[in-house]
Amino acid sequence: RLTPPQCSTETTWCLLELARNQDIQNRLRAELASVPTDEPSADELNDLPFLDAVIRETLRFHAVVPNTLRKADRDEVIPVSEPYIDRDGKTHTEIK
Repeated sequence: RLTPPQCSTETTWCLLELARNQDIQNRLRAELASVPTDEPSADELNDLPFLDAVIRETLRFHAVVPNTLRKADRDEVIPVSEPYIDRDGKTHTEIK
């Protein structure tokens, strides 16, 4: 679930992409105009496949978290099932 700041950022990206793509904007507008009320229910919105596609593409192209940087805070040692010999001829029973 997106937090309010994330929602506003994603909404901005969606509006920018719609402004850049008039054909998609027109198609979405036509689909939204087919809803018989100005205050559609969640079920009515879920029944709009192009709206769903536009939202999913916005999230795909402009991910809320585009990447995650991680840094190990300690060294890990991973045991191996069978010892192996490296290119220097040294035998190892774990990977550091």
